[in-house]
Amino acid sequence: MAEQTNNPAAATPARPLRILHLTAGSDAGGLSRYVFDLSMAMHAKGHDVTVAGQRGAWHWLFDSAPFPWIEVPLKGSAFALRKAADRLKTHLDAHPVDLLHVHYRRCALVARRIQQTHPVPMLYTLHLSNISLSWFRRRLTDFGDHTHVASDEARKWLIHSAGVPQEQISMVPHGIDPLRFPQADDAARAAARAELGLSPTDVVAAYVGRMDVPKNETWMIDLAAASRDRLPNLKVIMVGEGPHENMLRRRVRRQNLGDRVLLLGHRDPLHIYYAADAFLLPSAREGFSLVCAEAMSTGIPVLRTNTAGTGELIIENATGKSVPIDRKAFIAGAMDFLSDSANLKRMGRLAAHHVKEHFTFDRQLHDTIDLYRSLIRLTSAVPLNPPPPL
Repeated sequence: MAEQTNNPAAATPARPLRILHLTAGSDAGGLSRYVFDLSMAMHAKGHDVTVAGQRGAWHWLFDSAPFPWIEVPLKGSAFALRKAADRLKTHLDAHPVDLLHVHYRRCALVARRIQQTHPVPMLYTLHLSNISLSWFRRRLTDFGDHTHVASDEARKWLIHSAGVPQEQISMVPHGIDPLRFPQADDAARAAARAELGLSPTDVVAAYVGRMDVPKNETWMIDLAAASRDRLPNLKVIMVGEGPHENMLRRRVRRQNLGDRVLLLGHRDPLHIYYAADAFLLPSAREGFSLVCAEAMSTGIPVLRTNTAGTGELIIENATGKSVPIDRKAFIAGAMDFLSDSANLKRMGRLAAHHVKEHFTFDRQLHDTIDLYRSLIRLTSAVPLNPPPPL
């Protein structure tokens, strides 16, 4: 059933929305999670959602989805992108949409070509700020008719570095389902540690994410090696997959860190959060970091580099701490952070409250639907700019 309009004077429910997501592919990582979770929730509310892109490592997410996937080459050459645009135009002739929601720069170029014959608004979600804007890349960068960001840092970057007018930007922070990531009690934490073979006296630091640029996940291995004397009972648990995974395993073996580092591959992170004393994120760039919000919801604090999303999630020394994007600063800050168990527990309680008050998926969904509707109302004003050369 479609959601009801907030206008009490309205006699009928608002018409269900028709949304087409353009994503490069169903690749491993938070972007695929974002598109999938949002599409599932929109579909459950009666909206018509379609996703277009190329199959990737996480296509299992979409295989049994109740909404369609259109296989088109959105990662390819200029010729491939033109082919993708033509195929999507044909699809839209039979299946019109109200809005194009795009998630990569190449997808935006395709969306502009679609707009030549199908004049609907394009919303661009900026998943990573501080991306390259060299002359050549800037020429091929299009932030849509309107840009969605999840953090204030990303909004400021768009205005001051990318030159996007403030009125063309809307901030809708990401959110998590607190029922999916409930705050753990002592019994749940003890059970999670026992499952992983961890002792009650271990200091456990968790990392969940891609093993790839720009995550700086190797800094977690550096921390394990550098803290032997100061934190002899440290255990670093890493969950995720990516092109760096085999290299990390070789480093652990070469440095004899098997007693301090557990590389668990891809798996549900809930019990990892439960087993941990803290969550660490050493990224060079982020869009927000859903995994930080997930970890905080379960009752553990976060130490993260000062990337987009930090200002929203981290209240310094209350829900966690931030450090500069610098390897030495991260390692030193992490050792200090992990050395005070009483403070970690205090911050963990505050972290859970902060996320549940301000960063729920229900709020994200409500605000995203409102944003969609506001942009669709402006359809007649969408500028049909000539597309950049593909």
